[in-house]
Amino acid sequence: MKKVVFYFLAPAMLQLSSCSGDEGQNVQSQTEIAEAKVPEENPANHIHTPKMVNQETNANVLALADGGLPKELVCMVNNAYMGKDQFLVEFEGKQYYGCCEMCVKTIQNERQVRVALDPLTRKEIDKASAFIALKPGSNSDVLYFESEENYRKFIN
Repeated sequence: MKKVVFYFLAPAMLQLSSCSGDEGQNVQSQTEIAEAKVPEENPANHIHTPKMVNQETNANVLALADGGLPKELVCMVNNAYMGKDQFLVEFEGKQYYGCCEMCVKTIQNERQVRVALDPLTRKEIDKASAFIALKPGSNSDVLYFESEENYRKFIN
């Protein structure tokens, strides 16, 4: 009996603890939750957990990185490729994206989540206009570059 209860409650608890909640477009299926890997914790990020990309879609993600990741698939608060459309946040005429309502509010209220440092030049850039690519060796962590040229120099 305990095992049966666990199998029903565990996926529900995982879903409730994720930042996607019941906002519609970002609800993960039980299959995705079961296959998800736990990412390394980064104290600079808040408690939200990005969805890790499974092995099947890994090749597609890497292909996207060559031309830059689509901004609408990236949570700019968690700096994570989420693999599906995020909430659009328009702020001061620019478009940012977040994975949940808490991220939307954070983008609207905290300047530091709207900017990043280009890893090559260490210059501060706006995430809304950045070239976004996967961090080398990661399936979900992203880096923001001033240009695709900076990204190419960084990886070579």
